[in-house]
Amino acid sequence: MNSGVKESAVAALPRKKSFLGGKSAVVLFFVAVWALFALFERPFLFRVNEMSLFLYNDIFFDGMVSVPAGFLSYLGAFMVQFFYRPVVGAALYVLSLAVVYKLTKRVFDIPERLSLVALLPVVALIATNTELGYWIFYLKLPGYWYVAVIGTIVSLLAMWLFKSVGNMLRLLVVVAWLFVGYPLFGLYALVSGVLMGVFAVAEALREKRGLPWAAVSLLLAVVLAYAVPHVYYNMYAAIATEYMYTVGVPAYQWVPEFLKNAEHETPSYWHSIYTYWVPFVVLLLSYLFICLLFTFKKERLAKCGGRCAAVTSALLAVPALVFMWLFWYSDGNFRIENKQNLAMWQQDWESVAAYAKDTEKPTRQIVMNKNLALMKLGRAGQEMFAYPDGSSEILAPMGVHLTQTGGKMMYFQYGKFNFCYRWCVEDAVEYGWRVEYLKHAARCMLLQGDYKLASRYVTILKSTLFYNDWACELERFIENPELIEKEPEFLMPLQMKEYPDELAVDESFVEVFLTKNLMNLTPESSPLSVEAALITSMIRKDVKHFWYIFDQYLKKCNPKVLPRHYQEALLLFLNLDKGQTVQVGSGFIDKYISMGTKHKFDAFIRRTTAHKGKTEAEMEPFFKDDFGDTYFYFYFFVRKIKTN
Repeated sequence: MNSGVKESAVAALPRKKSFLGGKSAVVLFFVAVWALFALFERPFLFRVNEMSLFLYNDIFFDGMVSVPAGFLSYLGAFMVQFFYRPVVGAALYVLSLAVVYKLTKRVFDIPERLSLVALLPVVALIATNTELGYWIFYLKLPGYWYVAVIGTIVSLLAMWLFKSVGNMLRLLVVVAWLFVGYPLFGLYALVSGVLMGVFAVAEALREKRGLPWAAVSLLLAVVLAYAVPHVYYNMYAAIATEYMYTVGVPAYQWVPEFLKNAEHETPSYWHSIYTYWVPFVVLLLSYLFICLLFTFKKERLAKCGGRCAAVTSALLAVPALVFMWLFWYSDGNFRIENKQNLAMWQQDWESVAAYAKDTEKPTRQIVMNKNLALMKLGRAGQEMFAYPDGSSEILAPMGVHLTQTGGKMMYFQYGKFNFCYRWCVEDAVEYGWRVEYLKHAARCMLLQGDYKLASRYVTILKSTLFYNDWACELERFIENPELIEKEPEFLMPLQMKEYPDELAVDESFVEVFLTKNLMNLTPESSPLSVEAALITSMIRKDVKHFWYIFDQYLKKCNPKVLPRHYQEALLLFLNLDKGQTVQVGSGFIDKYISMGTKHKFDAFIRRTTAHKGKTEAEMEPFFKDDFGDTYFYFYFFVRKIKTN
C-alpha cells in the first residue's frame, strides 16, 4: 500500500473529539448554570422578579420607550417576569445565553474545536447578574437582568448583517444601525457599531485588500458613535448630557456618591463599588479579542489540531470559570433573607423561622423576620432567644437600609400601614413601581379601608401575567369588606393597627422606630400588642418599660404558664433590681417561674462567679454552649446591635 493510500485511509478514520472543545462540555456548562439558578438561586430569582414590573398596556410601553434604550429595558422587563416561576425563568435565561453562544460562534466563524472560546462573553454576561447582591433593591434600570443579554444578541445580529454584505452596503449598515439602534438599544448599539469597523479592518488586513473601505467604515463608526447621542439628546427630554453615552447600563448608580463610610467585618472586593463594572469590561474585551483573533488569524486557527484546541480551550475556560465563581455573590445571609421573603409571601411562617437557624451571624433583617414569624406562630416567648442573634454587617459597597430590603413587610405586619405605603410610594418615585411595592400598597389601602385606592393597585396587578390570581383574591376582600377580619393573613396586622398610625420620621431605621413605637401601650391595646411590647422591651433591654408592660401582659393575656424567655427575663431583672423598685413574694415566683428556669439561672450565676474579673468577650465562649438559648445570654453577651 503506497503512502498516498495510507494517508487517505487515516484521514477517513473518525477523529476522537476533545472533551474540552466538544459540544458535551458546552452542554454541561449550560445545564450546570440552569441548575445553579433554578435550584440554588430560586429565592433570589423570585426576588428579582418582585423588584421588577411588566404591564401589557400602551401606557407602560410609552413610558418605557420615552428614554434612549427604553425599548431594550422593555424587552428586559418582559423576560424578567418569568422569574416568577424560577425553574422556567432560569431555563429561558440559559436559552438566551445559549443564543449568545451560538451567534458568537457563527458571526466570528469560531471552529467547533475552539467553541469554548465563545463562552467567554457568556461568562461575562452571567457575572453582570450574579454579582448584584443587594443592588437588586437599588437598580434604576428596568429589566436590568436581561438588558445586557438582549443588547448583546441584537448587536451580534447587526454584526452578522454587516459582515454578510459588500463594502458599500457596509457603510449603509453602520449608519442605519447607529441611528436606529441607539434610541432602541443605547450603548450596545454604539459599541457594536465601532466593533463593525474593527472587524472590517481586521478582515482587510488578513485578506490584504479593501483596507481603504474598512478604514472608512471604522472612521465612520467612531464619528457616528460620538455624534448620534448628541443628535438624539435634542429629541429626548429625559436624558442628561453626562449619561448620553451610557444609556442601557446603570452608570449613574455605580458612582462614588453611593459609597458610604461603613465598616465591614470581612475585607472583600464586594466593598469596592468599581468591581461592579468588571464584568461589563470583560464582556467588551472578550468580543474585541474574539473579533481580532478569529478574523485576523482565521486560516491559522482553522488548522488548529486537537491538542492545540484542547490547550487553548483549557487556558481560556479555567480562568473564565474562576472569574464566574469570584463574581457569584454567595453571601449566606443575603440568601437567607430572600428565602424568608419568599416564605412570608407564601404565609409559610414555620420556614421563615427555620431559615434563621442557617446562620451563626445573622443580619438584623433575618432576626426581625424570625421574631415576626414566631409572633405569628405564638412561640416568640418560648423560642426567640434560642436562635442565633446579632447584627452581622451587610456585604455591600453602599448603605443598605431595611426600608428597601424588608421594612415594608415589617411595617405592614405590625399595623403601620401608612409607613408601609409611604415607603412604597417614595421608592416608586426613586426606582419606579415594582410588583412588591404594588402588592404592599394594595394590602395597606385595603386594611386602611381605602377600597377605591386599593382597587387601583389591584387593577394594575391584574394587568400582569402572573399576579392576576393574587390581585383577584385581594379584589374579593374589596368587594366584601366583611371578610377582611376573618382572613388569617390579616389577623396580626389588624390587631396591631390600634397603635397611632401617624407618619413621623423613621430616618430609614425601621427596627429602632418600630421598637420604640411598639412599647407605647394604650388602654385599648390587644393581647397581641401587649406581647409585642413585652418582647420589644426585652430586645431593647429596657428594664423600666419591661415591668410596666409585664404587668399589662399578666392582666390582658392571663397566661396559665409563663413562656420560658419571659420567666428568664423576670428572674434576671428581679435579681438585678434586688428589691429596690420591685418587690414580689415567694408565691409569685413559684407561680410564674419553673424549677428548670431557676436551676438554669443558678447555674448561670455560678458560671459568672467562676469567671469573675474577665471581660465579656473573654467570658462569652464559656457560656455559649450551655446558655446560648437563654435570655440571660442575650442580655449580657449579644451587644453592639446595629439596626438599619
